[in-house]
Order: sequence, then structure tokens, then C-alpha cells
Amino acid sequence: MASDRKKKLKEAAATKAKAKATGKGKAEENGENEEAVGETLADEIAGVEIDKEVDTGRSCTGVLASHPQSRDIHVTSFTLLYHGHDLLVDANLELNHGRRYGLLGPNGCGKSTLLKAIADRDIPIPEHFDIYLLDREIAASDLTSLEAVMEVSKEKVRLEKELEFLTTHEMDDEIEQRLNDIYERLDQLDSDTMEARAAGILHGLGFTKEMQRKKTREFSGGWRMRIALARALFIDPTVLLLDEPTNHLDLEACVWLEEHLKRFKRILLMVSHSQDFLNGVCTNIIHMARKSLNVYSGNYDQYILTREEQEENQMKKYRWEQEQMSNMKEYIARFGHGSAKLARQAQSKEKTLAKMVRGGLTEKVENDKVVRLRFENVGKLPPPVLQFQ
Repeated sequence: MASDRKKKLKEAAATKAKAKATGKGKAEENGENEEAVGETLADEIAGVEIDKEVDTGRSCTGVLASHPQSRDIHVTSFTLLYHGHDLLVDANLELNHGRRYGLLGPNGCGKSTLLKAIADRDIPIPEHFDIYLLDREIAASDLTSLEAVMEVSKEKVRLEKELEFLTTHEMDDEIEQRLNDIYERLDQLDSDTMEARAAGILHGLGFTKEMQRKKTREFSGGWRMRIALARALFIDPTVLLLDEPTNHLDLEACVWLEEHLKRFKRILLMVSHSQDFLNGVCTNIIHMARKSLNVYSGNYDQYILTREEQEENQMKKYRWEQEQMSNMKEYIARFGHGSAKLARQAQSKEKTLAKMVRGGLTEKVENDKVVRLRFENVGKLPPPVLQFQ
């Protein structure tokens, strides 16, 4: 029973914590080892092998504004540089538990770089968040596709360590929610239905029973990408980052994935060019443009409507300000050196104009660049169009 398991896990964690507290010398030694193991596990769970010595070309600064034990992530003053180029400047990144975010922006604005910066913890993210970035296929090995998905021993160790850590803290709402979350995930990763759940995910992504028994090295890169996606869904991390998850999927698998992600209960942040997919999955949209992150409530269609309304109001305000400034400048130029009365009025308008500029003027709306390709009609081509020998 789930409740019995929770009690046993809690008792075991409390016993470990108590035993650890009695041996102070051992605790210090073990603490160093556990910290090193924790860092290694965090890197592996992120879905990428991270070499701290390799220069990624990224440079980040940011301030953690959310509580260290919170299930939400809020980073302020977030600046992201890539090879010296500003991608974000003093932006706000807010990812709330239970929300599914679609990340949009012009090509080349740095969406994939942002996902990697989050996965590599270039910004201050509390260690209790396990982050899984899906941006590459699973390694070719002798494991079957089913075994590769179910390889979660390291994840279980990490969760049990976190459980042990939390039992030493005074209980509050945040701690209780995190404990319940850990109990639920441990039940999923260590239950009689574990194999059936993994097989169900693989089946949804297009794997037959025979394919589930094949070794991963026998699959192409596209199918190994599906296995990596299945493993990410099976692990069910607290932060799931997906970079174009539908690229290697057929229509049937895309429909299944959309239905599955609709039920994702933690934090999901994904990049996708499929409007239908974003409409079906997302609860929020983050628009990355002009070195900032703008958050919109709702799916893609709601984002388009809200953004159009905001831009329309912005342009109205911009035109009004420009008209007012033009009229004041014209008045100042005409009457600045006229009679005393007119000169005083001109000076008053000059002060008003300076105050408007100091207070910040509304920017003109810049439309996203659209590339259009046109192919001229060349008429009927004489055979052969292609010839092979």
C-alpha cells in the first residue's frame, strides 16, 4: 500500500538521519562524499554529461528570488551571454510548479542556449530540483530499449537522499509538499507496475513489443531519440526541458505525446515550432525577444491574441506621445523667442517635454522578421529530370 510505503520510507530516512547525527566525525567525512555524489547525480539526471572544464561559451548572472525550499523557481536580474553576445539582460525567469511553458522567439535568439544554461545550473537553482534536458539521443549500448528506459537506480538514490535530508527539517507546507512528491515518485520507480508503465510509454512513442526487446545500438539516431524521450517521461523529473520533442515523431506519436504532457504535474519548459502542439500542452507562453522574457497566460492562440492587443495599445500610446512631442517642439521653435508671455509658455512646454523623456518613452512595436521564399514557375522540364546509372 502507498501509505504503508510512505511510513516505511519516512522511518528509514529518520533512522538514517539519526545515525548520521550520532557519529560526528563520520558525518563530516560522509557529507563530503555525499556532496560529491550529489553533484555527479545532478549532472547525469540533467540528461547531459557536463564537463566543468569545457568552455561552453555561456556566461550567466542572476539572483534567486524564490525561497530555497520552494517548488517554484524565480530568478531576477538574469543576464545571459553567449560568446560575448547579449541574449538576455536583467530579465526575470519564473517557472512555477504545475505549469507547462512553451518557449518562443525568433530563430537565433538563444532558446536552446537558455535551456542548456538552466540544465547546467549556470543560474542559482536549488539542488532539490532534478533537471532533465532532452536534446540528444540515448547512447548506443547492449541494453534493450525497455531496459534503457527503466535504468533509474541513480534517480532512486538521489530521491532517497533528498528524503533523508527533508526529514531533518521542521515540517511546513513546502516541506510537506516536497515529501509527498518524493513518496509518489519513489512509488512509481519501485513498484510492480514499473515495467508495464515503461512499456506503455514506449508503445505510445511507436515501439512494438519486438522493438522493446531490441538493443539500443540496433536503432537509428531518430529511434534512439525516442528512447531518450521515453526515459525522460518515465523518470518524471521536477523540471523537464524539451527542445523540439516532436522532430523525430510521426503524427500518431505526436498525438500520444501531446496527451501525455497535458498531464505533466511539475515544471515543463519546451521549445517547439508546432502551434497545434503548443495549443494542446501549454498553460503559459514565454516570449524571448529583445533580450527579455515576457510571460503570457494561456496556450499559443491566447498568446497571439493577448500580444496583438498589447502591441495595438502600445502603438496607440507611441503615436500619441510622438504627436505630443512634435507639437511641443514646433511650439518651442516658433515662440521660444517671441513675447514674454509666449516665451514663458514655450519654456513650460520645454520642461514638460524633458519630463516625458526622463520618464521613459513608449517604444515602437518591432514586428518579427518574416522570411518569404518564392519559386518562379520554370514550366515543364524535358525528360529526364533525374537519371541514375
